[in-house]
Parts: sequence; C-alpha cells; structure tokens
Amino acid sequence: MRLTNAIVTFAVSKASSEASSSFCNPEIFPPCDVGVRIGRDAPGLWTTNGTRLAVKASRSSRFLRISGRLPPVSRRHELALPDEVQAAEKAIISIQAGHDASIAIAKGSRIQCVLELERLFEIRYFPEAVNNFQRNWRYALETVRDRCDCEDGPCPTQFDIGIMVGFGLRLKMQFTWLPKVVELVYSVDQWRNVNHHEAHALMAYFSSPFRSAFVLSYDGGGNDGVFNVFLARGQELWRIGRKPLNLGTGYHRLASYLPQVTGASELGTVACAALEEEGDWIDLKYSFGDSLALGFAGKLMGFSGLAAPSKKVGPWIRRFYDRLEHHRNEVPRAMLEKICEGELGEREVAASIQAEFAAIVQEVLVDYLEELERKRVSVEGIVLTGGCALNVVVNQLIRDNLTEAMSEEPNHSKPQDVYVPPAPNDSGLTVGGIWSVLPPTGPRQKLQYLGFRLWDLETLDKAAEVRGARRLSELGGVEFLAHLLVGGHAGHAGHAGDGSTASILGSSSESSDREGEAKNRTRRPIMAVVRGRQEFGPRALGHRSLLAVPDSRDLRDRMNRLKSRQWYRPVAPMIAEEGLEEVFGHKYLSPSMEFAPIVREDVRERFPALAHFDGTARHQSVSKGDEPWVHALLLAVGKLIGLPALINTSFNSRGKPIVNTVAESLQMLDELADLDYVLIEDWLFRAPEKKQIVHADVPRAGVEWFSRR
Repeated sequence: MRLTNAIVTFAVSKASSEASSSFCNPEIFPPCDVGVRIGRDAPGLWTTNGTRLAVKASRSSRFLRISGRLPPVSRRHELALPDEVQAAEKAIISIQAGHDASIAIAKGSRIQCVLELERLFEIRYFPEAVNNFQRNWRYALETVRDRCDCEDGPCPTQFDIGIMVGFGLRLKMQFTWLPKVVELVYSVDQWRNVNHHEAHALMAYFSSPFRSAFVLSYDGGGNDGVFNVFLARGQELWRIGRKPLNLGTGYHRLASYLPQVTGASELGTVACAALEEEGDWIDLKYSFGDSLALGFAGKLMGFSGLAAPSKKVGPWIRRFYDRLEHHRNEVPRAMLEKICEGELGEREVAASIQAEFAAIVQEVLVDYLEELERKRVSVEGIVLTGGCALNVVVNQLIRDNLTEAMSEEPNHSKPQDVYVPPAPNDSGLTVGGIWSVLPPTGPRQKLQYLGFRLWDLETLDKAAEVRGARRLSELGGVEFLAHLLVGGHAGHAGHAGDGSTASILGSSSESSDREGEAKNRTRRPIMAVVRGRQEFGPRALGHRSLLAVPDSRDLRDRMNRLKSRQWYRPVAPMIAEEGLEEVFGHKYLSPSMEFAPIVREDVRERFPALAHFDGTARHQSVSKGDEPWVHALLLAVGKLIGLPALINTSFNSRGKPIVNTVAESLQMLDELADLDYVLIEDWLFRAPEKKQIVHADVPRAGVEWFSRR
C-alpha cells in the first residue's frame, strides 16, 4: 500500500490532469489519469449500443455533468469488473482497427494466435481507410475461426469477453460497427474498452522476464496520449506519468523532408525553394499515404548511421520536437539549408534527427528513474513499447547507459536490463487487450511465432512435384543447407553420386550442371526460408526470411537489390547464442531484433556484411529454446565459416507485407535475379535456369501532396 501511495503522490499534478482531460473522454473510456491502476479492474464497458449515437449521448451527458446539471459519474462503478471475468478459462477475443490492425484470441490468458490483417490482405500496415470495411473484417474473422492453431483442442467460437482497443480515437461510423461484425462470426457475451497505451504496456510487461518494471509506451498517438509511463509490480500496473511529447510524429515528420529516405527526389527542390521565405521557421509539409509514410522511420534509422550529427542543426531539431505540439508544420531553416547543401548535408541532418531523438528519450527516462529512486521505489527492469520502441539504436543506448547490463560489476542502483516485446508496434495491442482482463500468472508465454501457416499450404506438394523440388530431410537436413549457403560442395553432407548441388537438386542438362557448380564456387546464394507459423510483429525471425552468409558486402548489396531497397538499408544478422560473445564481446541477447550493439572490429573485417555502416548490428540472438531448427542451421554454418551466423531480412516482394503463400514465394523465385533457392517447409526449390527477370529498382515514393504557406 505504501508503494501505491508513493507513486500516486509522485505522479499526479495539475499539468498531468490537464493533459489527461484533453486526451480522454472518461464517459467513453476508462479514465486516463496518472496514478490510476490499469488492467483487470480498469477496462470500461462498451458504450450502450456501439454506435456513434452512443458516443454523442455520452458527450452530451458529460457536458451536463461538468455544468453541474447531472451528478458526476462514480469512478468506482466505472472501474468495476464482474468477478467472473477473473475465471482462468474464459475465452477472449481482442480487436484493434487502426493501422497495423490485428485480431487475437485467447483461452484464458494463453494467446492462441494473432492475425495481422496486412498479412492476409497483402496491404502493408493495413491502413484504416480501406474500402469494403465490413466485408474485409468479416473475412479476417472467418480466417481466424478456420485457420488459428489452438492448443489443447479446437479454438473457441463463443467468447466470454470481447475487447476493443483504443475505441473512440477515430469517430468514423464503421469503427463502431465492429462488435456487430464480430458477432456475425462469433458469439460474444460482453464487450469492453481498453486504452491504447495501456494495451501496449500490458502486452510488453507481461511478456517480459521481469517481476517489476518501469514501462515506457510512446508512439505517434493513441486515445490516451503519446508518451505514457507505467510502474509494474507483480500482477499490477499503474500509470505514473504522461507527457505531451510526440516523438513518434516528430521523427516521422522530419524523415519526410529527406529525399533519400522518401525516395521523392523532387522534394529537395521544393524544400530549397522554400528558403526564399524569411525567418528561422518555415511552414512546409509533405503528405504521403500510410503505406509509404509508416515506413519512413525505419529508413531514417538506417540512413542516420552514415554520418555524424551536425552541431549547427542539432539544437534546431531539439526545438522542433519541443514546438511540435503547437507548430506541426514548421521546420527549422537551418535544417533545410543543410539538406540543400547536398547528399552529405542530408546525411548529417538524418544523424542529427536520430541523435536528438535518443537524447530526449534518455533525459526523460533519467528524470523518471531518479524520481523513483528518491521515492525508494526499485524495479528489476525497463520495458519499452509503442512504435518508437522499434528504434533499436535508442533501445541499445538505454540498455548501455541506464541499466547494469553492461556493468563489469553488479550495480543494484540500476535496473537489470531492458526488454522490448516482439510486436511493440500497434499489431501487439490486441494481446495487451486480452491481458488487461486476464493477465498471465504462469511462465511468460513466448510470442514470436503466433502468426498463421501458409494460406495455400495445401498446394505445396503439387508444386514440389511439378518443379522437381527435393525434401531437405532426405538431402541431409540443416547440414546440407549450410553447405549450400556457403557455396560449398554439397557432397560434403555425405551423399552418394557426384555430390554437386546441381545434380542433387535436379538440373536439365550436364552442361548446366557444370555451369551451376562453377557459379556456386564464385557466388554465394541467397535463400528464402518459409517454415511453420508466421512471425508475430514486424521482424522476420527465421520463418519468413531471406538468408545468406555474412562474409561479403556483395551479399548485403544483393539482398537490398533483391528487395528493391535503398543501398544504405541494414540487413540483420541472426547469431547463435554460442557466438554472441565473439561478435560483440558480450552476450547480448536479442531474440526479436530489439537492439543494435557495436560489432567487434576484427569480426567486421572477417564478416563485412554482418554490421551496418556505423558498426552496429540489429541482430537476432537464437538459442535452442528460441527456435531449435534455426539454431541448428546456424551451428552447422558455423562449422564451415567459423561463426554461427547468417544475415537475414524479411521475405517479401516490393511494397508488400511479409509473404504467406506458396504461390508468391515461387513467383519471386522465378522472377528475382538474386534469389537462388526457396525452402518451403521441407521442400527445397531451386531457381529456374532462365528467369522471368523483373528489374528490382528502388521504388520512387510518390507524394500525395505538399503545402507551403
């Protein structure tokens, strides 16, 4: 009890109360005040009939209560949750209908599957403004019903509780229809609301290894704000602070002014022309569609590693973040001038954006952690979530500077480590929604592979027969695959015959056998691996991955060319746990590519594709417990090249989400010049001798509009 009181005293202030009232309507959602416990008792009941009329009625009654003409709402009643919700085996369905939309279902607190709608409809980020809203959502729900792999028997079709995450942020009528659409497919006894950042925090904390944590959830905005901090202990979480600090929108907005990030070179001319205006701040805004704009942050993060920050531009970037809430479209003249200097100037601006973003986050976290220390409140770890937690460079700085993870000796005054969930973006909100009413009590559930199997898996055997594919299990398993990846003689895997890769996998002529063998000796192959259930979250973790050995820069360049990506984009190594210390000098665990430590210089010299231009690597650490098959493959590769590592990036075609069909996988094998093999489940397919070559140029980003006032 002492702990709770201390935190409420620390958190509640006049400023935070004012911020709270501007972000939340407590008549529609549970209250968003700081000092309020979240989860379990907090989710609010769904409005009367789930339509816009209910929203209007609620707002009207709120006005009457504020004016004193109606009695105030009882908070106790608002936070009450029926006792039966605590039952362990309740079936729960959770819906998130913004960008990165998803559906999750659970038996008790065990998540059974998560459908990210972009993977089903092949529309990246699955934006909110889509046609055929009701039909698409019904199809998605039917897909979950028919294809979800559930533990211990069939999946539920009758749900005790339905969760809507962040309802009310968007006022379009179609979003209020969703409960009714769900009930066309499933039976749902009761609907409840969960706030956006609460769902982020609950998902992240309850998947973390910590028993207590400081939780930061920050992104471009939800119905409860943009920057929320929570304290978690045991099964309880409290919101202890919030700030109108929109780093997510700021980072994305600044990225849109960099032609090498957006791919829209003509915008450089527009930006330079804007310098004709007077003043330190220039009103200038570009607008891009979601399918482009939501990808800018990741591109900027990679681009920022090409130069050092500008001492002149940095302070102006800091002021941009500080002013953003009230001056959204104003950008500093100093930044535009630096961009107009040319390519090097643009790189320095990118580095400055990243550096100031990182500095602001660290400064705010230090303030909160020092305040907790003054209140004698300790935590085991720091948990980062929300879309901004995809910034692996910042995550690494927080891990290095604010925890004891890198301390040579124990430092109990600091949290032990940092945790970032596999889906800190909005696709993870539905899991947090489920855990808001029924948090897990046993061992932490692993979430990396909660996606779906191939949509057309039933066509695989026929495709393998037609194309002459071979079963990997009959060729020698991961040992054979390792030899194939390093371009070695496949006979080393212990097979009869001449042992050549061409003869084992099948080729149409003796001459092509010889040509293929010579090619393999000089050119390392790139292989796609498509196995099991899809990854949950934005990272490819060995189930929908492009893989290659890391011993040449050429392979990194070929991977980017294959994916039509800018040359500066990093590839992410996957490294067996046994090799982490050799690569980094420290055992950096990062099972979902959450961090970017510095690679040792001698390792960069031997394996130049392993690291980004700034010497860091956004790696996936793999233990036998994380993914046994991938771990075994890495160890087999390690025997041949001296390091159990491969470079990895997601397997998807240009502009589309991560692949989930046999047909698209084989189409890319037929068309993309740099793709040599595709392994689908146990079937190994080889690229045809003559490809229907599709030139994989880097796409130019189209600008929907820009304004200069």
